[in-house]
Amino acid sequence: MDADLPPVPALDHEAVLTAADVRELLPVGAFGVWASVIDLLAGARGSVEAPLRPRPRLTVFAADHDIAELSVSATPPGETRRRAADLATGVGVAAGLAAASGTCVSVVDVGLREPVPEVPDRIAGARPAGRIDLVDAMNAAGLAAAVQAGRDRADAAVDAGSDLLIGATCGVGVSTPVAALTAALTGMEPVDATSRGSGIDDNAWIRKAAAVRDGLFRVRRAGGNSLDMLRVGGGPDLAALTGFVAQAATRRTPVIVHDLPSTVAAVLAHRLAPGADTYFIVSSLAPERGHPRLLGLLGRDPLTDWSMTGHSGIGALMLLPSLLAAVGAFDGIDRTVRPNRSPHAISTWDATLL
Repeated sequence: MDADLPPVPALDHEAVLTAADVRELLPVGAFGVWASVIDLLAGARGSVEAPLRPRPRLTVFAADHDIAELSVSATPPGETRRRAADLATGVGVAAGLAAASGTCVSVVDVGLREPVPEVPDRIAGARPAGRIDLVDAMNAAGLAAAVQAGRDRADAAVDAGSDLLIGATCGVGVSTPVAALTAALTGMEPVDATSRGSGIDDNAWIRKAAAVRDGLFRVRRAGGNSLDMLRVGGGPDLAALTGFVAQAATRRTPVIVHDLPSTVAAVLAHRLAPGADTYFIVSSLAPERGHPRLLGLLGRDPLTDWSMTGHSGIGALMLLPSLLAAVGAFDGIDRTVRPNRSPHAISTWDATLL
């Protein structure tokens, strides 16, 4: 299968420079880490003439994973359906955080075992991911459908006016294929890539590590192609998320990368659509050992170190109020008033080399 993605466009360089000029109307370093985010939003928008405040949207891809039947999670497998239904109906922590930041939420069923009435957006042929320690997560047709579903939802979000996207998963057991893919991408040993996930005891962790080991063996046999890695060791939710992130970049739309599943998807999306990393905003460093290794592949530093592991985009949604406040402050700068500076003022320096 070939993803056949269009080229990723570059940021608007003039808009980035203009945003930097506007920021220089304030004291040096006034925006801290948010300066690069503001520049990215400006470059993606192509102008800073109108308010830069983004219109965010969270899209959650729901799928069951047969590997969850091995009791590798602190949550029963059927919980995936409840999570999807809660998100779709505005119930729960993620939904509450989304509402607080004015973020629209979409839930897409790409692989639930049974349809959920509250989630009408179900792709044709949706089925759970297979046990990756024994069989492929998906066949070629399932992979193609999932990736296309992610691309289509990114297009729909952008066409509806959203210009800052968050993609997420909510499946019980998803951290097991994520660990296998993390090990395949980074060269980590299975025991190092396997986390406690939702909070499992030693016996469950041993089962999970064995599943990651066997899944990694099968992924490595499939070769280094990103799509084959998803087909063998991923799942429909991870494949859809990868397509979503890649397509957003081709539409010059920033994406918040916020946890281990979204970071794995971001690495794979960047491989499918070189240059996609230009549009990534990494919200927080997760506590899993594999996260810094994956971020190293992207050359990105997280904005915070909040050690968040919550599913359904919680890490990104927690960050959004600060992001929106920073952009609001930028939009509020009086561009007609030049700052008073002494003859000794400089505009930049390396604080570590004083």
